[in-house]
Amino acid sequence: MLTNRLLAISNMIISGQAAADIGSDHAFLPIYLIEHGIVAKAIATELTDGPLSRAQEAIENSSFQDSIELRKGDGLQPLAAGEAATVIIAGMGGETICSILSCDWDKAASFQRFVFQPMSRAYMLRAALAEQGWPILDEILVIENKRIFVIVSSKPGKTPYQLSQLELDIGPIILDTKDSELGKLYLEQWMAKYKAVYKSLLRSNIFENSELILDYQQRIEGLEVILDASES
Repeated sequence: MLTNRLLAISNMIISGQAAADIGSDHAFLPIYLIEHGIVAKAIATELTDGPLSRAQEAIENSSFQDSIELRKGDGLQPLAAGEAATVIIAGMGGETICSILSCDWDKAASFQRFVFQPMSRAYMLRAALAEQGWPILDEILVIENKRIFVIVSSKPGKTPYQLSQLELDIGPIILDTKDSELGKLYLEQWMAKYKAVYKSLLRSNIFENSELILDYQQRIEGLEVILDASES
């Protein structure tokens, strides 16, 4: 049985074609994708021997050894250009995901779709996608073990665009779908973070923080408008 995060990821994949799971760990997702006929072929990659062994054991204990290929390597390096329709990079920090993409943006652009699940610093990922001109196709929220996770899908593009600070932090699509119960809870969590940082900055009495204080004040005011609109 997949976790809520992995189930959500499986629903964002291009069906009927190959998918690659970068940092697959136990290879639960590739096995699920093949078992349920979502993809025709799956590639699971791992960088270190421990996770690679766990993935290999799981694949060998499944009935899908012929449809799942396990490879060792860093980031996109184990993949040939364009050999998968969807590339999944989940369970890593936003800065790590950016590092994987920035190693070879041209190679990354050879794949049709990416599904990201950043564990932290999602704003770094969104900023990199915007700078590179990759549109954000979808963003969904998933709750697991009382923590809310965000999953972002994107595809290669060539038209850079701008995101506001709120869009970088929270997500442009999430901000537009704030009316759901989970969406409102997520926004309220961000409001609490903003207010905590703002109060800390006010207590610091450091002149250099004046611009940052204004920045967080504007974030709070902007998010208040969105939350008030969701309640009206």
